[in-house]
Amino acid sequence: MPARDLPKEKLTPADDLREVLRQLEIKIVALRGVGAEVVSYLHLMDEAQSLFQRLEELGVDLRAERSRWETIEQQLSSRAALLVRETRAAGGLAQLRETTKPTPDRWWWYLDEEVRRRRWQAFRRMAVGGIVALFVLAVINQLYQRFLAPDPITKRAYQLSLLAERAVQEGDLEKALAEYEALRELTPEDPGVFLQLGVVYEVLDREDEATQAYARAQELLLSQEEFFVERGMVYLQFSQWESAQADAEAVLALDADSVMAYWILGSAYEALNQVPEAVQALQQAADLADAQGNDALYALIKVRLGVLLGGGGGVGP
Repeated sequence: MPARDLPKEKLTPADDLREVLRQLEIKIVALRGVGAEVVSYLHLMDEAQSLFQRLEELGVDLRAERSRWETIEQQLSSRAALLVRETRAAGGLAQLRETTKPTPDRWWWYLDEEVRRRRWQAFRRMAVGGIVALFVLAVINQLYQRFLAPDPITKRAYQLSLLAERAVQEGDLEKALAEYEALRELTPEDPGVFLQLGVVYEVLDREDEATQAYARAQELLLSQEEFFVERGMVYLQFSQWESAQADAEAVLALDADSVMAYWILGSAYEALNQVPEAVQALQQAADLADAQGNDALYALIKVRLGVLLGGGGGVGP
């Protein structure tokens, strides 16, 4: 039989795996705009992991393939927010998990939770820097800087955030409310927007709407502690000092070693000209940061204490 008529067979048992990896490498750079089709990418990740497990049990040398897989995982992690946004067309990752029932090691099915965790970490970094009055703007700006060519939704969200922040600074809460409501329609999965809305509604004595906004924010956040910390920071932004104090105390009831709770508490006391209480709370925050090995945060709090004890005082963080 001529060679050209011989049946074509796989050269190695790893050929199936290599083909899946090739598809993953191609698709990872083209996730934007795929919508519900992104679910097929998640299933390809499942297939690749299953093939790795099966082939390694057979003793196949997969060192080269492992290197490619690690690169794919890194790329997917860096594009987590984009993937989560695309899955909304299929009902979102939370709904997809209900039908797929993935095991925890298939972490790509839980990227919505990772995106929330990253938001939380970014928020904490900004709070530590003492830029509470601009924290929403800073979050949006971070996202803007991360994507060199933001999509129209990101650009519009950035613009609305700027307009809302400007309205807050000018004391025009009705205008700020209109901008935040537009932002909510544009980014319905952003807990920060619902917290902003809730506080504006609360200040405007629209309690039912405030309650609904806070409830939605709690659904989107990872924990009750996170909710109180983030809302406490928003209260500081809107000069709601007593409310910020209450949320800080609620956090401490859940975690007596929360550095952020003492930071918020100290900021509220300082704004209320209760200097001894502010010093005590900030010193507690500094001691906890030091005990937890967070040298950068410890240094920032000590600077803040130095200004306060030196008579620099002032309102807000």
